[in-house]
Amino acid sequence: MKTPLAWKNLTHDRKRLALAVGGIGFAVLLMFMQLGFRGALYDSTLALPRLFDADIVLVSPQRYTLSVRQKFPKRFLKLAASSSLVKSASPLYFENNLSNWKPTGQVVGPPIRLLAFDPTSPPLLLPDLPQLASRLTAVDTVLFDRKSKEDFGDLEVGQTAELNGRSVTVVGHFSMGTDFADDGTVLASDRTFNSVIYGQSLMPESLDDLDFGLIRLQEGVDPSVAREELRRIIPPQALVLTKQEYLDIELKFWSTATPIGYVFALGTAMGFLVGTIICYQILFADISDHLREFATLKAMGYRPKYFINLVLQESLILSLLGFVPGAICAALLYRMVAVVTGLLMDMSWDRTLMVAVLTMVMCIVSGCLTMNKVLQTDPAEMF
Repeated sequence: MKTPLAWKNLTHDRKRLALAVGGIGFAVLLMFMQLGFRGALYDSTLALPRLFDADIVLVSPQRYTLSVRQKFPKRFLKLAASSSLVKSASPLYFENNLSNWKPTGQVVGPPIRLLAFDPTSPPLLLPDLPQLASRLTAVDTVLFDRKSKEDFGDLEVGQTAELNGRSVTVVGHFSMGTDFADDGTVLASDRTFNSVIYGQSLMPESLDDLDFGLIRLQEGVDPSVAREELRRIIPPQALVLTKQEYLDIELKFWSTATPIGYVFALGTAMGFLVGTIICYQILFADISDHLREFATLKAMGYRPKYFINLVLQESLILSLLGFVPGAICAALLYRMVAVVTGLLMDMSWDRTLMVAVLTMVMCIVSGCLTMNKVLQTDPAEMF
């Protein structure tokens, strides 16, 4: 039975091994958190568009991201509904600037995301919304997001709050969550939207401009075919996009047009670099302590391939030992951040696999950097 020399070398000094595992685990935790926050940015930002009950999305060409206040004429949605390919066309109104939310008893309140629609055909894929939407037919009633931050209160059904200075009643709850732009959400009817934002109880011209047009196609219709058909009948003042194209545009904006994506990518790279340096120092110190033993093995006829395999084995063992505690700590922090902030911090399998691969590469790179120390050892100079 062969002696597990790589394992013996690492475990002969348990204090040094513990420091190595702690250092690599910290690097793993750093990479997990940076990737987690970047993923939370993307997932939370795309959470609302993913809930669009639509195959095709109409949006203003000037609306380069979700929360930009750019609208298009509602009549374009009616043009889309006239196509034989379209099953339904629903308007969605969006406001997160003029919609200050003030629970009873508070002096001031922050803006809340207000989404409004025709309650007879709710255009969002939220559980129980088809049943809850009927409660919104009365003006000045809203559904409140349970996952909104504490600043917006924890209102129960029947309680009231001020929305843009107008009293509204909570008639139900749903769960959506926050993102980097909005800390809370309420749903309302288009009539309530009109009364809250424009101060009018009826539905006059103020609702003739839309934020989003959500179009469902007839069963079996290819969205790309329908997109081209609708582009021929809808003026260029509105973009006609498949739902996936809209999601891609939103993701591209946050990943390339803002510094946030780059910051988290840089943080991941820094974690990788920190781990590489720590692993290199541990391996270098271990090899330096055993140079005479390595020289003896060389004198006995062991080939360079044996020492290369030995160093790589030590690197892989360190990567495994450091990854496990780092991943466990990351999972605990993910849960804590999700509870405190409401962001979608998900310990997904693809992210776990990505960090595991980065950890192995990190340690292998460190092993390669220290390998010359072994290969250049001359037995004649050691004795």
